[in-house]
Amino acid sequence: MNKKWIIVIISFLLMAAIIGTGGKIYMDKRTEQNEEEKIKIEKKSIEALKERYANIKSVEIIESSIDKKTGAFDINIKMTNKENESVDFTYPFWVEENEIGAILAVDRNIQVKGQTTNKVQVTYSNKEKGEV
Repeated sequence: MNKKWIIVIISFLLMAAIIGTGGKIYMDKRTEQNEEEKIKIEKKSIEALKERYANIKSVEIIESSIDKKTGAFDINIKMTNKENESVDFTYPFWVEENEIGAILAVDRNIQVKGQTTNKVQVTYSNKEKGEV
């Protein structure tokens, strides 16, 4: 092989490495942005949950994901009241309307209709903790 072909091959390899690295950085940043957006939606859903149920002490978000068919954000949580009684349930959160959809009552003694006015301890799906 002559020098010209070696330079061309090395140039192509360098370009491929640069493009690959740039693509990886872009995808990492995109994943980070998606995670931030997911946490914002989870926080809004907890605010809506506080408007629906009374005496909430803490909420642990076990899992959350977007339902591409309905457009709702499905959130599986463990909710604990002020008496330290807990219940696990899943609810849809409509992002555009900023409201919770229908929730099946699992334990009416814990899922008491009303409003929670105090701060609620929240563990988000990424295990980050906060208050709402």
